[in-house]
Amino acid sequence: MKPIFVAAGEVSGDLHAAALIRALQARHGGLRFFGLGGDQMRTAGVDLLYDLSALAVAGFWEVAKRLVHFRRVFHTVLDRVDAEKPTLAILIDYPGMNLRLARELKSRGIKVVYYIVPQVWAWKPGRIRQIEERVNLLLSILPFEKQLFDPTKLRCEFVGHPLLDTIGIEASPQTFHLKHKIDPVAKIIALLPGSREVEIERHYRIMLATVALLQKSDVSVAPFVAIRKEVEASLYAIAEREARISPVHITEERYDLLKSANASIVASGTATLEAALCGRPFCVVYQTGWITYQIAKRLINLKNVGLVNIVAGETIVPEFLQAEMNSENLAAFCRSMLSDPSASETMIQKLSLVRGRLGKSGAAERAAELIAREFLK
Repeated sequence: MKPIFVAAGEVSGDLHAAALIRALQARHGGLRFFGLGGDQMRTAGVDLLYDLSALAVAGFWEVAKRLVHFRRVFHTVLDRVDAEKPTLAILIDYPGMNLRLARELKSRGIKVVYYIVPQVWAWKPGRIRQIEERVNLLLSILPFEKQLFDPTKLRCEFVGHPLLDTIGIEASPQTFHLKHKIDPVAKIIALLPGSREVEIERHYRIMLATVALLQKSDVSVAPFVAIRKEVEASLYAIAEREARISPVHITEERYDLLKSANASIVASGTATLEAALCGRPFCVVYQTGWITYQIAKRLINLKNVGLVNIVAGETIVPEFLQAEMNSENLAAFCRSMLSDPSASETMIQKLSLVRGRLGKSGAAERAAELIAREFLK
């Protein structure tokens, strides 16, 4: 069977890589995949060398503290690549490691496809040259990325955003209320603290403190948290015990929660696009270490950090970053969405425009077709 190396280092990349792998398997028999990823890729048949628990980390300082570990992962991967001798590698986002892998893979004569473009439009524009030198085909999921690479020699194709295939338009708030036996007058508050342990540690306590403030008001609230199975359950439990608040834990109904929530608090990342496509009011939050923030502040050249606002080209969803991410600010936002129907409706209408900018459904199939045509003849 033809070996193909695949590498994803985060939850969203794992999900999109699995969909792409299934699309490739449907088009081309005799393929065998190995590499880095998570449960979704494992279910799709990938032989994983390391899973997401060994790869997920956020921030410059956090990465620096684990350099020895990441060097070990890097060299283990290359040893396996040398043993398997694949002719094709597919890299998904995760540029810190994947761009370094791309250099080594290209030097071995392996064709490199990069699916989900590193965010060079936000920072490190010098990486455009690196990508051009190390990648054979770039597959973009955001509409404005292709124009960045058109002046280069690298072929870049916009295939649409894969979330369009996983998130439907129809909402089911009544079904969600009935299933979870929610008081009809209660307002659902959705908490999405992130997918990495460090994000849970920094964000979840503040989110719970926000719920505590809301509960002291005259509004009845029903708090829910979208948890990640790959994150230690104790991280959620410790924060909840300290706050004396126990939101309902949601794992498989993440999108149903977002579609039903009256207000959501969402950690910056792919989750902000998920929330936007679910079409209900939310805000973007994020906290990172002081060193990481100071470095990022000097490198990032964008007005917004939330993907939803970047795609929209304007600030349609408020962003609370670093010190501004506090329970008072978040509670004030939630109260405004719960008490002011016009403000809530205005945000909902603007969020509907984001969907139209993300292309059409079928991203994995279009990506697989391009890969099969170019590299699997």
